[in-house]
Amino acid sequence: MRNPTRLAAVLLALGATTACGSTVVSVQADTGTGPVDASPVDVQPFDSGLTVDAGQPIDVGQPIDAGQPVDLGTPIVDLGRPDTRVPRCGDGVLDPMESCDDGNNVSGDRCSATCRFEARCGDGRTDMGEVCDDGNNTSGDGCRSDCLSNETCGNRIVDTARGEVCDGMTNCAADCRSVLMCGNGRTDPGEQCDDGNTSRWDGCGPDCRLEQAVVLNRLSIAPESPTIGCDFSGDGRADNAFTHALGPAYGVLNSFLTSNVSNGQVLLQLAFLNLTDPRGQNLPDTRVGWVLGSDANMDVTDNATPGNPQFVQRGSLQASLLPIASFQSVVRGGVLTGGPEDILLPLGNTGGLGSLQFNLRRGRISGTVVANDTRITEIRNGVLCGAIQGRDLANIRNPAGLIPGGGGGGMMNNSTFLELIVGGQTLLIFRIGPQQPDIDVDGDGLERYEARMGGGGLPPRIEACIDGDGTRIEGRECAMDPRMADGFSAAFQVGSTWINLRGVAGGVGTGGGGGFVDGGVPTPTPSDAGRAP
Repeated sequence: MRNPTRLAAVLLALGATTACGSTVVSVQADTGTGPVDASPVDVQPFDSGLTVDAGQPIDVGQPIDAGQPVDLGTPIVDLGRPDTRVPRCGDGVLDPMESCDDGNNVSGDRCSATCRFEARCGDGRTDMGEVCDDGNNTSGDGCRSDCLSNETCGNRIVDTARGEVCDGMTNCAADCRSVLMCGNGRTDPGEQCDDGNTSRWDGCGPDCRLEQAVVLNRLSIAPESPTIGCDFSGDGRADNAFTHALGPAYGVLNSFLTSNVSNGQVLLQLAFLNLTDPRGQNLPDTRVGWVLGSDANMDVTDNATPGNPQFVQRGSLQASLLPIASFQSVVRGGVLTGGPEDILLPLGNTGGLGSLQFNLRRGRISGTVVANDTRITEIRNGVLCGAIQGRDLANIRNPAGLIPGGGGGGMMNNSTFLELIVGGQTLLIFRIGPQQPDIDVDGDGLERYEARMGGGGLPPRIEACIDGDGTRIEGRECAMDPRMADGFSAAFQVGSTWINLRGVAGGVGTGGGGGFVDGGVPTPTPSDAGRAP
C-alpha cells in the first residue's frame, strides 16, 4: 500500500471535525480547475467467491433537479440508533416487507393503502399510457425502458437501442437500420454531415447526424440533500441511503473516486445518439451513452480541456458498436432527463478501490445541456442516481482495509462493502453504518440483513438475510441469493466538457493509452464533422 500516512492524516482531520459535535464535509466545487490531490493505493484483485444473479427491477421515482447542497437532512429513523417505534404501514417510515410508505393508508398516490407500489413501468403489466411492459427497465429487449415503445421498425420511433437510425422518415431503409444516400460523401438535404462512411464514433454517425460527446471532469458521491438524487419514495425529497450509511467517510471515498477522473487518468464520456438538434436543446427522443474513453493525442494532462480529441473504448460497446450502458432521454429547453434505465455502470480505475462497476437499477441522469452556436459544450449540474443492489456491493472488498487502523488487509480480504454498510464499523473516531436497503427492487417487500458490527480487529459480518416475504436465509452466502435483490438509493454529481470524437479504440479505458482499433492499427483521424470551431 502506498502513502498510508497521508491517508491517515486525511481521516484524522476528518475525525477532528466530528469530535466537536458537528460534521463538516468538504464538497469540491465544479470549477474545472485542478484535480483532487489523492495518491493511488495498490490493491490486489478481490474475489468474494460469490455469484451474482440479477433480480427483476421495477420502476418508481422521478429525478430531482441538481442544485447546490442545502439541508443535509436525515431520515425519520436513524438506523444507527435504537428504533423504539411500533412499525406500521402509513407511519411514513419504510419498514421491512414494505415497498413504500408515504405516511398514509390511501391508494391512488403511487403507494397503496397496504404500502405496495402501484402501477408503474416495469411491473409487468401494461397500464394506461404504456405501450408495453415486460417487467424491467431495460431497452433493446422488445419493450423500451420507459414502456413507450415496442421497439419495432415502422412504429415511427427511432429505437436506437435496437440499432435503428431512422423510422418513418424520408430515405429510411426498410429495416430502419440505414439512411439511403448517407455515406456518399455529400451532405444531402436532411443530413447534418456526410464523411463518406456510415461508421460510428468518428464525428458523423450512420444516420449522417453529428456525433457529440462530453468527458467527465468531475464525478463524486453526492452529499445527503433533499434536492440531489432520485425521489423513489414520492415524498418530494431525494433518497440517498448510500451516502447516509457512509457518514463523514463519504468524503474520504470521494478522494479515491474523483482524483483519477478530475486529473484525466480515467475518461468517462457521455455521448448523444439520435442527435436531431445539433445544439442539444430540444431532443424529444435521444439516448445518452455512458462509455469509457482513451486519450487520442498521447497527452494525459489536457484530457479535461474543451475540444480534446478522444477515442471511445471498444470494451464499453456492444458488437454493434452501440453503448452497453445508455439512458433513454429527452431534452426540453436544455433540461436533460434520462431514465429509468437498468444499466451496468463502469467507473474505471478508482485507485484505492480498484476498477469498479456495478448495476444501477432504475437509474436516471439529469442536468442542463449547455451549448454554443453550433454544438453541445457541457452538461452542467449533472446528477446520476439510482439503486445499487446489495449483491454488487458484496463483490467489492471492505474499503476499511485501506485505512490505517481500519483492519488492514485482513479486513479487506475477509469482509465486503455490503457487510461494512449493513453491519457497521467504527473507523478511528467515526462510524460507517449500519444501514439497511431502502429500495424494494423486486417488489416483494423490503429486505434486510442481520449482521455483526465490526470493531476490535474483527470485520463486520452478515449472518442471515430476510427476504421481502419474510423468508429467513441463513449464512453469509445469503447476500448472493437471487431472492435478495433490493438495493440502496445513491446519487452522484458529475461535471463535463466537450470533446472531439476520433473513433473506436481497444484497451481498458484508461486516459493515458494511445488509440488503436482491435487489430492494433492506429485509428485514423476523421473529417472535421462534429468539431466545434
